Amino acid sequence: MRKINYLWDINGFAMTISYTYTLSGYRDTSDVPDLFASQYFFKAPSDRVAEPSAYMEVSMSFSDTKPLFDYLDYSQHEVAELMEVDPSTLSRWKKEDKTLTRLLTKSIMDMDMIVFKGVRIFGSEALFSEWLHTSNVSLGDKIPADLMRDPYGLELVEEALEAMSWGNFM
Repeated sequence: MRKINYLWDINGFAMTISYTYTLSGYRDTSDVPDLFASQYFFKAPSDRVAEPSAYMEVSMSFSDTKPLFDYLDYSQHEVAELMEVDPSTLSRWKKEDKTLTRLLTKSIMDMDMIVFKGVRIFGSEALFSEWLHTSNVSLGDKIPADLMRDPYGLELVEEALEAMSWGNFM
Protein backbone atom coordinates (compact mmCIF):
# COMPACT_ATOMS: atom_id res chain seq x y z
CA MET A 1 0.00 0.00 0.00
CA ARG A 2 1.41 3.40 -0.96
CA LYS A 3 0.34 6.93 -0.22
CA ILE A 4 0.59 9.73 -2.76
CA ASN A 5 -0.58 13.33 -2.93
CA TYR A 6 -2.23 14.71 -6.04
CA LEU A 7 -2.83 18.40 -6.76
CA TRP A 8 -6.29 19.24 -8.11
CA ASP A 9 -7.53 22.57 -9.41
CA ILE A 10 -11.31 22.57 -9.28
CA ASN A 11 -13.06 25.74 -10.46
CA GLY A 12 -10.11 27.88 -9.43
CA PHE A 13 -9.70 26.28 -6.00
CA ALA A 14 -6.43 24.41 -5.67
CA MET A 15 -6.22 21.56 -3.20
CA THR A 16 -4.06 18.56 -2.56
CA ILE A 17 -5.83 15.25 -2.13
CA SER A 18 -4.07 12.38 -0.42
CA TYR A 19 -4.34 9.03 -2.19
CA THR A 20 -3.68 5.65 -0.73
CA TYR A 21 -3.64 2.99 -3.39
CA THR A 22 -3.52 -0.75 -3.40
CA LEU A 23 -3.56 -3.29 -6.17
CA SER A 24 -6.91 -4.85 -5.32
CA GLY A 25 -9.19 -2.76 -7.56
CA TYR A 26 -12.92 -2.31 -7.17
CA ARG A 27 -14.72 -5.57 -7.72
CA ASP A 28 -18.19 -5.00 -6.31
CA THR A 29 -20.61 -2.13 -5.77
CA SER A 30 -19.80 -1.79 -2.06
CA ASP A 31 -16.37 -0.50 -3.11
CA VAL A 32 -17.62 2.09 -5.61
CA PRO A 33 -15.83 5.33 -4.68
CA ASP A 34 -17.03 8.91 -4.39
CA LEU A 35 -16.66 11.78 -6.90
CA PHE A 36 -12.90 12.21 -6.42
CA ALA A 37 -12.18 8.49 -6.54
CA SER A 38 -11.58 8.04 -10.22
CA GLN A 39 -9.04 5.25 -10.05
CA TYR A 40 -9.74 1.56 -10.60
CA PHE A 41 -6.66 -0.49 -9.73
CA PHE A 42 -5.48 2.02 -7.14
CA LYS A 43 -7.51 2.70 -4.00
CA ALA A 44 -9.72 5.79 -3.78
CA PRO A 45 -8.36 8.93 -2.14
CA SER A 46 -8.97 9.53 1.52
CA ASP A 47 -11.02 12.56 2.42
CA ARG A 48 -8.10 14.37 4.02
CA VAL A 49 -7.46 17.66 2.27
CA ALA A 50 -4.23 19.55 2.88
CA GLU A 51 -2.84 22.90 1.83
CA PRO A 52 -1.63 23.04 -1.79
CA SER A 53 1.99 22.07 -2.22
CA ALA A 54 4.32 23.20 -4.98
CA TYR A 55 6.17 19.89 -4.82
CA MET A 56 4.30 16.63 -5.16
CA GLU A 57 5.81 13.32 -4.21
CA VAL A 58 3.90 11.24 -6.74
CA SER A 59 5.56 8.06 -7.93
CA MET A 60 4.93 4.33 -8.00
CA SER A 61 7.09 1.28 -8.41
CA PHE A 62 7.13 -0.74 -11.61
CA SER A 63 5.52 -3.74 -9.88
CA ASP A 64 2.50 -1.59 -8.97
CA THR A 65 1.64 -1.28 -12.67
CA LYS A 66 1.21 -5.02 -13.29
CA PRO A 67 -2.57 -5.31 -12.61
CA LEU A 68 -3.34 -2.43 -14.97
CA PHE A 69 -1.11 -3.71 -17.78
CA ASP A 70 -2.44 -7.24 -17.31
CA TYR A 71 -6.02 -5.96 -17.60
CA LEU A 72 -5.14 -4.03 -20.75
CA ASP A 73 -3.41 -7.19 -22.06
CA TYR A 74 -0.21 -5.32 -22.93
CA SER A 75 2.85 -7.31 -23.96
CA GLN A 76 6.30 -6.41 -22.65
CA HIS A 77 7.01 -4.70 -25.98
CA GLU A 78 3.83 -2.60 -25.68
CA VAL A 79 4.64 -1.59 -22.09
CA ALA A 80 8.16 -0.63 -23.22
CA GLU A 81 6.63 1.47 -26.02
CA LEU A 82 4.33 3.20 -23.53
CA MET A 83 7.21 3.97 -21.17
CA GLU A 84 9.47 4.94 -24.08
CA VAL A 85 12.26 2.54 -23.12
CA ASP A 86 13.88 -0.49 -24.70
CA PRO A 87 12.30 -3.85 -23.74
CA SER A 88 15.62 -4.89 -22.15
CA THR A 89 15.47 -1.80 -19.92
CA LEU A 90 11.97 -2.82 -18.94
CA SER A 91 13.26 -6.25 -17.90
CA ARG A 92 15.84 -4.56 -15.69
CA TRP A 93 13.19 -2.28 -14.18
CA LYS A 94 11.06 -5.32 -13.39
CA LYS A 95 14.00 -7.08 -11.74
CA GLU A 96 14.94 -3.99 -9.68
CA ASP A 97 11.31 -2.91 -9.10
CA LYS A 98 12.28 0.58 -10.24
CA THR A 99 10.43 3.62 -8.97
CA LEU A 100 8.87 5.34 -11.95
CA THR A 101 9.14 9.03 -12.69
CA ARG A 102 6.29 11.32 -11.74
CA LEU A 103 5.44 11.80 -15.43
CA LEU A 104 5.17 8.05 -16.04
CA THR A 105 3.18 7.69 -12.82
CA LYS A 106 0.75 10.37 -13.98
CA SER A 107 0.32 8.66 -17.35
CA ILE A 108 -0.42 5.34 -15.64
CA MET A 109 -2.85 6.98 -13.21
CA ASP A 110 -4.60 8.61 -16.21
CA MET A 111 -4.93 5.18 -17.83
CA ASP A 112 -6.32 3.82 -14.59
CA MET A 113 -8.86 6.65 -14.51
CA ILE A 114 -10.00 5.61 -18.01
CA VAL A 115 -10.44 2.02 -16.81
CA PHE A 116 -12.47 3.25 -13.83
CA LYS A 117 -14.70 5.35 -16.07
CA GLY A 118 -15.11 2.54 -18.62
CA VAL A 119 -16.04 -0.11 -16.07
CA ARG A 120 -18.54 2.32 -14.54
CA ILE A 121 -20.11 3.02 -17.95
CA PHE A 122 -20.13 -0.59 -19.20
CA GLY A 123 -21.06 -2.12 -15.84
CA SER A 124 -18.36 -4.79 -15.75
CA GLU A 125 -14.67 -5.38 -16.40
CA ALA A 126 -15.48 -7.99 -19.04
CA LEU A 127 -17.75 -5.74 -21.11
CA PHE A 128 -15.34 -2.83 -20.96
CA SER A 129 -12.41 -5.09 -21.86
CA GLU A 130 -14.33 -6.30 -24.90
CA TRP A 131 -14.89 -2.68 -26.01
CA LEU A 132 -11.21 -1.84 -25.35
CA HIS A 133 -10.01 -4.65 -27.60
CA THR A 134 -12.43 -4.13 -30.52
CA SER A 135 -11.80 -1.67 -33.33
CA ASN A 136 -14.00 1.38 -33.09
CA VAL A 137 -15.32 3.40 -36.04
CA SER A 138 -15.50 6.63 -34.02
CA LEU A 139 -11.81 6.23 -33.18
CA GLY A 140 -10.77 5.81 -36.83
CA ASP A 141 -11.18 2.01 -36.79
CA LYS A 142 -8.46 1.80 -34.13
CA ILE A 143 -8.49 -0.41 -31.06
CA PRO A 144 -8.96 1.74 -27.91
CA ALA A 145 -6.43 -0.28 -25.86
CA ASP A 146 -3.81 0.41 -28.55
CA LEU A 147 -4.64 4.12 -28.57
CA MET A 148 -4.20 4.30 -24.78
CA ARG A 149 -0.44 3.76 -25.14
CA ASP A 150 -0.17 7.30 -26.54
CA PRO A 151 -1.10 10.40 -24.48
CA TYR A 152 -3.11 11.85 -27.38
CA GLY A 153 -4.82 8.53 -27.99
CA LEU A 154 -5.65 8.35 -24.30
CA GLU A 155 -7.51 11.65 -24.68
CA LEU A 156 -9.46 10.26 -27.65
CA VAL A 157 -10.50 7.18 -25.67
CA GLU A 158 -11.54 9.37 -22.75
CA GLU A 159 -13.60 11.59 -25.07
CA ALA A 160 -15.29 8.51 -26.57
CA LEU A 161 -16.16 7.22 -23.09
CA GLU A 162 -17.43 10.63 -22.05
CA ALA A 163 -19.65 10.78 -25.15
CA MET A 164 -21.01 7.30 -24.35
CA SER A 165 -21.75 8.32 -20.77
CA TRP A 166 -24.03 10.99 -22.25
CA GLY A 167 -25.83 8.54 -24.52
CA ASN A 168 -23.78 8.42 -27.73
CA PHE A 169 -23.03 4.94 -29.04
CA MET A 170 -19.48 4.41 -30.24
